[in-house]
Amino acid sequence: MKNGKYLVGFIGFGGIARWAHYPGWKKLQDVEVIGISDPSENVRNIAKNEFKIKYVFENYEDLLKIEEIDIIDVCAPNTIHYPATIASLKAGKHVICEKPLAVSKKEVEGMIEESKKSGKKLMAAQHMRFQKESVALKKLIDDGELGEIYFAIAYALRRRHLPTSLTFIDKALSGGGPMFDIGVHILDLTYWFMGCPGVHSVKGITLTKLAKRKDIRGLWGEWDREKYNVEDFASGFVRFVDNRALTLTCSFLANMEKISDFSTTLFGTEGGITWPNGKLAKEKNGILQDIELKLDVLPDVSPHHEELRVFLECVKENKEVPVKPEESLEVIKILEAMYISSEKGTEVIFDK
Repeated sequence: MKNGKYLVGFIGFGGIARWAHYPGWKKLQDVEVIGISDPSENVRNIAKNEFKIKYVFENYEDLLKIEEIDIIDVCAPNTIHYPATIASLKAGKHVICEKPLAVSKKEVEGMIEESKKSGKKLMAAQHMRFQKESVALKKLIDDGELGEIYFAIAYALRRRHLPTSLTFIDKALSGGGPMFDIGVHILDLTYWFMGCPGVHSVKGITLTKLAKRKDIRGLWGEWDREKYNVEDFASGFVRFVDNRALTLTCSFLANMEKISDFSTTLFGTEGGITWPNGKLAKEKNGILQDIELKLDVLPDVSPHHEELRVFLECVKENKEVPVKPEESLEVIKILEAMYISSEKGTEVIFDK
């Protein structure tokens, strides 16, 4: 902290860092972004010349030598999340890390251990929890409006929106395909709505059916089909230790009517609801009720900005972060288990 401001450094200053995280930090009066690291010379030039950032490095090890930095924002490719976060925590920095927190259960466990050892905050940037519709629905759930949520159906489906960058389609960088890119969002949100129960078992399939075909077009442009080595479709069944369950289905390239279906349907003993449209189904006095919640009247917030504001508040006041790393651990356990289950053709069962 310097001159009353918390100082932030970025590891990775590509797309989401520049269009979402950087503006979010800039909105906070007691924050200053003073450094970035990125292996791309073009990105480093943008940071220097357009954003006028003081410290610009190729390697994050050099960035972490800047002692006055308080917070590191990790926006690097998925497989860099673990080593970058561990190094940042060891350097005495608080860390907010883009989703997925890491690409394996073992990596997240290591992050949690290092966070506890260093006494520094660690949080996955699961921004969808901070959307106005999500916050409103969570309050309804916590007030008992749905009763016990015993099952959920989660979709993160795109018809022809496949990211073209290698950071999304090369497993060495991404760790996986749509599961780690968009599936992690809807899974984390649904899991949070259900109260974050422990995971008992997972059975899933991961498939690459369309992404290698030259006759399939993408609405975001062309991608390198030869280097595409992750799934383009995945679906799985998750059973929790309390015998509740959910299904997760995600895809970059799905032959379906809608261009996109990003939703979750929650089934409860007192009511059911679909996010994000807020359609509530209940029964009272033998009468079926369909209620459309007017969520559009809620104050608009930028969820990417809000997650940063809340994280900073936790750093300032030494409070527990709202997206607990232990919750992210369960989410990553599920995604990793779907790959294992698909490869082995068996259900993955976790120790109780």
